[in-house]
Amino acid sequence: MFDYEEACPISKAASVLCERWTLQIIREMLMGARHFSEFTQLLPKMSPSLLTSRLKSLEDQGIIVRKKIPEKKGYQYLLTPSGLALKPVLTELGKWGIQWVFERMDPDQLNISAIVRDYAVALNTEQLPGGECTIQVNVTGENEPVKKFILVRDGSTQVCEDNIGCDVDVYITADLATLGRVWYGEMSILSACKKDNLKVVGPPFYVQNVSKWLGTSQFAAYRNSPENVSAINPATT
Repeated sequence: MFDYEEACPISKAASVLCERWTLQIIREMLMGARHFSEFTQLLPKMSPSLLTSRLKSLEDQGIIVRKKIPEKKGYQYLLTPSGLALKPVLTELGKWGIQWVFERMDPDQLNISAIVRDYAVALNTEQLPGGECTIQVNVTGENEPVKKFILVRDGSTQVCEDNIGCDVDVYITADLATLGRVWYGEMSILSACKKDNLKVVGPPFYVQNVSKWLGTSQFAAYRNSPENVSAINPATT
């Protein structure tokens, strides 16, 4: 941990939080990640050795705790009140980032596991019948489509690599670039559907109301894209 040797709260916070990958780990924990394997899947460009080091540092600083998983092998990592207090900090940082330094989404920097998880977390489950649904996401590309499943049960969401025997209610098909553009507000859900960049197949309710239940990034509304400007100010051309 770098010490700026300044009597300044910003410098003290930066010494703890501004080491490489630290904020990304906290971001994933705020999104629900708890296990080492989840971090390696969601942050594939971070080496396991560095991940171990950062988790240990965060634990030493009292931002997370490591707890044995009851009746199972391994450990889970949980945010302390100090860690949870960083949520509004990261939210404001994300707003600033998408307004000032996030001009366009780079498809090569997208991670399938992370983007599907993000969509799962952002689902408006109140707009789904009975608060339950099984969604199959087909991510197309040069090779065979990557299939992932989002299970909605009692208003909670879970991403599965395989169908655990549930009937699929609705299918979403798009390439990774389109999912990223929609997620970050470069393209609206309805626009992507009209252009057939994103296909939604299922009963009429799901198809006709996709923009109500399929959420996007909390930062999408803050980007300065033509679609968002028009949505905020219909008179804008």
